[in-house]
Order: sequence, then structure tokens, then C-alpha cells
Amino acid sequence: MARPKSLEKRDAILAAAVQLIAEQGLSVPTSKIAKVAGVSEGSLFTYFETKETLFNELYLELKAEVRANMLDAYPAHASLGVRARWVWDMYVRFGIAHPDKYKVITQLSVSDSIWEQTKSLSLEGYEALHAMIQETFACGALKDQPYEFGTALLLSLMNMTIEFIALHPSEADRFWDAGFTAFWNAVTGP
Repeated sequence: MARPKSLEKRDAILAAAVQLIAEQGLSVPTSKIAKVAGVSEGSLFTYFETKETLFNELYLELKAEVRANMLDAYPAHASLGVRARWVWDMYVRFGIAHPDKYKVITQLSVSDSIWEQTKSLSLEGYEALHAMIQETFACGALKDQPYEFGTALLLSLMNMTIEFIALHPSEADRFWDAGFTAFWNAVTGP
């Protein structure tokens, strides 16, 4: 009978993966991840059948953490502007507070290693956010653009804002507000 898997070991492997991917990129060897996690490479593959499996499960974990951060106290009945600002603030705050996780999720988001099924699963629980984005784009300059375009614009501006804040922390408030203002004016303008 197989021994039950330890949640602590699994979490240690995921934490090591975040640390090393943030430092070295997605090409980091699993042997290094296992070493930092304090497990053998064979143990790593007991928890994650392949490196791709590890990446996909890590992606889902990080997306769930971002989702919880953004939506657990989401002001669902507030005005559209308040809801949009909430999402903006929570995402940017996550990126600033967790730079390694932010860097890893950004890399994994564009990686060929992330399966389509994983991408679909990662969207679950974001219904309130999707509804807010659709409502935001229903009028204004982007009303005739595909939903994916608007979402990509929002993410691009949020990511750019996080990058500028990381480079210029003394001007964080300035860039934080300017980024949101640029987004809001882009989607609500004529």
C-alpha cells in the first residue's frame, strides 16, 4: 500500500518552484527544485508526475491565490468604478507584495507548458470579475472590441504598473493611480 502524500512536502516543492523559477526561469532543473524543497528528485515526481504537471499545478495554485486576494471581499454591489478600482488595487497589491509569485504566474501565463484544460480551470471562480469587465466594456471606446482584447489591455496596464512600482517604489502611489486612470479613461471614454 502506498504511503499517503504529505501536504507539507507538496507545499515545499511548490514554494521551491516559485523561488527558483522567479530567480532562474522556467528552465530550472527539477533536481534544483527538489533540493531546495528538501526532498529527493524521485519524491518530487511522486507528487508531480512530470515537470509540466508541476508547472500546471503551480499555475492553478497561484491563480487561486490571486483570485482569493482579488475576490474574497469583492464589493459586488458597489458602482462599476468602485468594483473596477477594487480589482485593480487587489491585483497590483498582490504583485507588489508577492514579487516572486507575480513573476512566476506571469511567466507561466505565456508558457507552452500550461495545458488548455489548466487555462480553463484557472478561470473558474472569476465570474464576478468577468461580469465587471464585460460591463466596463459595454460602453465607451472599447465597446466594439472582443472581450479578450479588453482583458488583455487591463492585464497589460496592471502588469506595467507593477513593473514601474517595482522600479520606482518611492513613486508607487503616482504610478498606481496613473495606471488605473489610464485604464478607466480608455474603457469609459468616447
